Amino acid sequence: MAETGATVDEAMRRYVGGLSEEERSAQQAELARFARWAGLQVRLDSLKAEDVERYQEQVEKSGADVARLEAVRGFLTAAHKQGYSGLNLGKYIKIKRTTARKAKERRAEQRSERPAGEGAEHITREGYEALKQELDHLVNVKRAEIAETLYEARLDKDIRENAPFDAAKQHQAEVETRIRHLERILATAQVVEQRANGNRVGLGTTVVLRDLAHDEELTYMLVGTSEANPRAGRISIVSPVGKALLDRREGEEFEVEAPAGRIRYRVERVEA
Repeated sequence: MAETGATVDEAMRRYVGGLSEEERSAQQAELARFARWAGLQVRLDSLKAEDVERYQEQVEKSGADVARLEAVRGFLTAAHKQGYSGLNLGKYIKIKRTTARKAKERRAEQRSERPAGEGAEHITREGYEALKQELDHLVNVKRAEIAETLYEARLDKDIRENAPFDAAKQHQAEVETRIRHLERILATAQVVEQRANGNRVGLGTTVVLRDLAHDEELTYMLVGTSEANPRAGRISIVSPVGKALLDRREGEEFEVEAPAGRIRYRVERVEA
């Protein structure tokens, strides 16, 4: 059960601890800025919609890239799902679709530009099959849907002012980028079968932890980077908590370095 009286600092540290290294590197600076602005020791459930709107207004007036607010929106949405806030404050951050789309494109380009020989990713059988299904859907369903949309949009002779055509072309580019990304992962991924290993933590195992500072129980499943979804309790084996958990047994205690300090955990149970 989540601690409803968690401070902004506490909720942020737990959220960041479940991110992959890539996500943590991209989001940590903005989350820290927001936490300092809101007040590290302020209870998260005391923040109001107008506070979040005021923060966005301040970022916009500073001339900074407002796409960076996606990190704050993700944190606030996750905090609500975890019970730290009764109100989903994330929905009060409004980012123009074009701005968010450009940020998404930049991240997709960065992923696709990684060296091919960087190393095979370890992935669970469940995650591998899920990525295969997604790729199949994009190739055999989504491509045809977009082609049909483009055909219909072309019926409007003036393509220069054809918003549906532009939107479909943009969607097509995003889908093709995702297809290339999935093909690369599936071609090099090393599937690790989920299995018990003497009650040791490994890829594909579910772990019940206790945050010793706040006496809070947390449940995580360790997965590959492509499967990670901190909001759903699926954390990457290369995230700070994931790396610290690997090969540990029930009853072991360990610490994880977070932006606002060290967090100490104990492994309560390891489930296959």
